[in-house]
Amino acid sequence: MKRSELKRRTPLKAHHPLKGGGRLASNTPLKPSTKRMRPSRSTDTPTAAESERMGLVKRLGCLCCQRNAALGLAQPYSGPCEAHHLLSGGRRIGHDHTIGLCQWHHRAVPPEPMSERDAIARYGPSVATGSKTFHLVYGSDVDLLAVQNAALTLDALQCQG
Repeated sequence: MKRSELKRRTPLKAHHPLKGGGRLASNTPLKPSTKRMRPSRSTDTPTAAESERMGLVKRLGCLCCQRNAALGLAQPYSGPCEAHHLLSGGRRIGHDHTIGLCQWHHRAVPPEPMSERDAIARYGPSVATGSKTFHLVYGSDVDLLAVQNAALTLDALQCQG
């Protein structure tokens, strides 16, 4: 059985110089892109009230270290506190949805002479090393945000009185 030659009904399109394997000639000028890049996890610049809230969150300290100390499990991490933005579907919810976490519980940065394994044993899990384990030990994002908001309210009442 003989096979007939395959023929294209439409001619091949010329490749765009910047897409699909075509080469860009050295004399071809580049046009600036008008497309706006999608932010990965960033939120807009915080307002003055949101910045003040995040400053208070950092000043109050790490929620996880405070919980550990209250239960007598470990000494608090001695490093500075950072504002951790809570996520929904991998994206930040907003600056009003932040909780205070130390460098260990936020980014898994152990104190200088300590290894990661020793830090996990001493301070508990970190969000960066595994959020499932972290949330099993310390509670859900909703629970942590409620505790953080209660601490902010209590701090505001103590400053007034």
